[in-house]
Amino acid sequence: MSSSAATTFPTTVHRFQSPTPHNTAFETGPANAQNALVFIGGLGDGPFTVYYPRAISSAFSDHGDAQPLSYSLFEFRLASSFTQFGFKRLSDDVADIAALVRYLRSIGKQKIVLMGHSTGTQDCMEYVSPAYPDIPPVDGFILQAPACDRAALLMAMGAEKLEQSVQTARDLIAAGNGQERMSTDIVPPGVFDVPISADRWYSLAAKDGGDNYFDPDYTQDEARAYWHRFSKPLLILHSGEDEYVPVTVDKEALIRQWKGLCREGVASDLSGVIPNADHRVEQPPGEPEKWLVNTVVKFLKDIV
Repeated sequence: MSSSAATTFPTTVHRFQSPTPHNTAFETGPANAQNALVFIGGLGDGPFTVYYPRAISSAFSDHGDAQPLSYSLFEFRLASSFTQFGFKRLSDDVADIAALVRYLRSIGKQKIVLMGHSTGTQDCMEYVSPAYPDIPPVDGFILQAPACDRAALLMAMGAEKLEQSVQTARDLIAAGNGQERMSTDIVPPGVFDVPISADRWYSLAAKDGGDNYFDPDYTQDEARAYWHRFSKPLLILHSGEDEYVPVTVDKEALIRQWKGLCREGVASDLSGVIPNADHRVEQPPGEPEKWLVNTVVKFLKDIV
């Protein structure tokens, strides 16, 4: 278990207006911090399901510098959180994230950085899509474990079954039934243990799916349009032993490629691979989490 998996810890609860009714955000770290790091988890996650954000918020209080970093960390409930992702889209997440960003601006936060984990990295990429010209801008992005769902599903299901499932979803969508639940004969239990619509399955599993931002098989031309969206500082962090990334993928080379596809000066030189870390940076405990926390703090020191 992660070294930051405390059983109790203090948090400040913020109510804010959001497309998700009765929404709240949970703030940890220094009281009255000037800046905010917003953590966005992956499929099945919600507030406090990923452990390392507590280590990051603790570092905001204990970094030991003469000049305080003045960041606190926010987690919140998306409409897609926990078991709800099967019938939601990235656009739903963007609406919830934008609502929190507006709230944070309203209470005086000066710098706001989005940190995505797993599918949360897809939310960050979606947030800078030109499809949303009116959402409030933020001041930086951190992508941790930007894995490709299609590649992970290929490992879990095999090529033939995956393509059959994509074709089934494609047929349902073409017939106007995109919100119909995928049969467990097509998406077997153990792949996703929650109901999932044809729309979301296609988004996750198809080469041209809306979630498929980090496909290692993309050509540079295919990937460039996505990475060129970022205009604010960007930190890219793969996990060295990510169980959802094929072992054939050279993560260091992939990060170098992604950095090269960004606008000049956007992708941080701190970007890299978290040594020995699994997808959620829980195993092995200790050093991978420390490496992640130290790198995030170094990155944020330049966004103050």
